[in-house]
Amino acid sequence: MDNNNSARTQYLFSSGAKLGIGISLFLFLLYVVDKMFGSAWAAFSWIIYGAIIYQTMRGYRDKFHGGFLSYGQGLLFGIRISTLAGIIIGFYYFIMFSFVDPSLRDLMFAEAEEAYLALGMSESAVENMQGSIEMSTNPWVLLISNAIGGLFNGLIVSLVVALFVKRKGDPFQEVMRDVQ
Repeated sequence: MDNNNSARTQYLFSSGAKLGIGISLFLFLLYVVDKMFGSAWAAFSWIIYGAIIYQTMRGYRDKFHGGFLSYGQGLLFGIRISTLAGIIIGFYYFIMFSFVDPSLRDLMFAEAEEAYLALGMSESAVENMQGSIEMSTNPWVLLISNAIGGLFNGLIVSLVVALFVKRKGDPFQEVMRDVQ
């Protein structure tokens, strides 16, 4: 039993790493082509989330649950790997904003100001918000917010993916397995 739990944990961590590295590589690609901010391409990350969660959840169902997975188990699996992925993505942003290209912070700051002005806020209101905008572009805040954001992204995607991956078994066989 302990060996099976160890294998499950290892699969969970490797699935989270696949998702985190996949999204980070996609974000790096957006950085290279200068579409990191203000681009509709960032929405493509939802497709990556869905594809990787679907693939790894199916593998989890087939390897560790005998081909059967309840909706709740699938949802929990997706949330766990997405939280791990969020931590990896947070480290990606931390490295990008701290070491690779610190000017990204200024670019993100300018994008946020432009977005608030486009929403119809006055310049004085945007100036009053500069402290909070500056704090939100801090690499440490990005690391933490991406870890939390990964949890919410995983919840949203897993709510849908678990519907397709769940598979109910024979209730009699499940009860008898516990008896043996």
